[in-house]
Amino acid sequence: MVAKIDFPKVMCTQHPDSVSKYIPIQEEPTEAIEAFTRYGCDEYMPDYEGKTTPYHQNVQIVSKIIEETGFIPGKDVFITPRAPSAVHENRFRQLMVMMSVAEANYNANEYSDFQAISELVHPMTSTIEEIVEAQQHMLDISELAKKEFNFEMESPRIIPLIEDVPGLLNAKDIISNTILGCQDQLNDTFEKYRIFIGKSDSALTFGHVASTLSCKYAISSLHELEKNIDTKIGIIFGGGALPFRGHVTLENANNFFEEYRGIDTITLQSGLRYDHEEGDALKLVKHAKNKLSKSPDEFSSDEKEELINIIAIFGASYNRAIKSISPVVNSISDFLPQQRNRLTRCGKTGYSRDTPDITQISGFCRSDIKKELESSMAARNLDLPRAIKFTGTFYSIGLPPEIIGTGCAIADVRNKMGENACERLLTKYFPSMRSDLKFAFDYLNLSTASKFLPKEAMECVSQDVNILKEIFDLDNECDPSYNILLDMVPPEVLLANSSSIDTDQDLLQLMHSTLFKMGKIRKSLG
Repeated sequence: MVAKIDFPKVMCTQHPDSVSKYIPIQEEPTEAIEAFTRYGCDEYMPDYEGKTTPYHQNVQIVSKIIEETGFIPGKDVFITPRAPSAVHENRFRQLMVMMSVAEANYNANEYSDFQAISELVHPMTSTIEEIVEAQQHMLDISELAKKEFNFEMESPRIIPLIEDVPGLLNAKDIISNTILGCQDQLNDTFEKYRIFIGKSDSALTFGHVASTLSCKYAISSLHELEKNIDTKIGIIFGGGALPFRGHVTLENANNFFEEYRGIDTITLQSGLRYDHEEGDALKLVKHAKNKLSKSPDEFSSDEKEELINIIAIFGASYNRAIKSISPVVNSISDFLPQQRNRLTRCGKTGYSRDTPDITQISGFCRSDIKKELESSMAARNLDLPRAIKFTGTFYSIGLPPEIIGTGCAIADVRNKMGENACERLLTKYFPSMRSDLKFAFDYLNLSTASKFLPKEAMECVSQDVNILKEIFDLDNECDPSYNILLDMVPPEVLLANSSSIDTDQDLLQLMHSTLFKMGKIRKSLG
């Protein structure tokens, strides 16, 4: 039996999901101090993934903690940077971040015997080889620090961030093999090992329900793995304020902590800190420290098989709709504010999401469900925006993305897998689905959405809405203030290319003001 090990409970992050506050990179070290002193977090994530974060930020943050607080980094509070992916960005940027970790540890060594930074997050993990390779790079840099500065540093561990549905469903095997590979590499036995699971990007590619079920499947399977090895596994859940991205809010706290039982750490993102009521973030942090100790849901082998088929059904329904909607998303998302210093979406130094490889799912599905999932996927990469702007775009046209494909998928589950499977979906696998949809329905306006979406897509969405109304007894009464703003959104501007609207600055200003006010009402950019 593995002895109890405490992991950090709340990781404050630099996600750009706040609508009301732009945080330049120069202010992020101060933000890190506030995370510990104002909000009570015990971990902060400097973020280099898709961001222009300066490499010396790790050094700045560690130095400010030492100089301005009574905390010892690496003992009382934790700094856990997210490095760029060598595959999806480039290896040079990843190595530079690792060098900055070595510098931060070297500087902090003068003041404390505790290593300031002992872990790094690796984003968009899709193969074990990526983690093993990144771990080797970190090991090489640790050796370089010893050679050049006579500085002994324990090589920081790499935390895999799994954020697509295929990866989440295979998390047990991925992490089992990763632990074995990294232990051999470092010639060490791991007493503990952390994994980061992502709600947002799995929702972007497979829809809200499939994403939620996949995260819960991963949590359960990782606890199964833990029972059979001598390593304590710590699970970080990455989620934002809106349901599509996790519904991590004070208002939804009871649902959230019950839905995702078995996680060890939550993320406290910008939207909750800056857009919600004063004090909500601190209350949620205190709530998390009391609630993050529950045992996870356990699924039988039959339930796992059923879950994979349900996930595939929801993924197919969502992707059928998204294929016809994606051009609209990309056009509108560029008008939403950029709240952190980010890299551009495309190009050699840019950043975008790829369509997931579904073979790891389809191979475990029933043949009819497999066929539908495969036919639903886009033939080419849709080059969608990042999850925050993706989510914000749909809310801005009166169609919360939680709704897309969901009603039709529930009907498909009932038709293909039977009434009992549908009942288990709604009562055991995802009991807070109604709560998430009720939130989304407060921002739903099909009349506005129809101005932006093609007729075929609107027919699917209308069907979703009608089914959801009937199943969950939901009203389609949009928030009155939000409804007024939706009526003010000019489709001809949002759907036009930028060159045609440069001359009409008054209309452009009205549009930005309207989008901003809508974000303030829903309390998050996306």
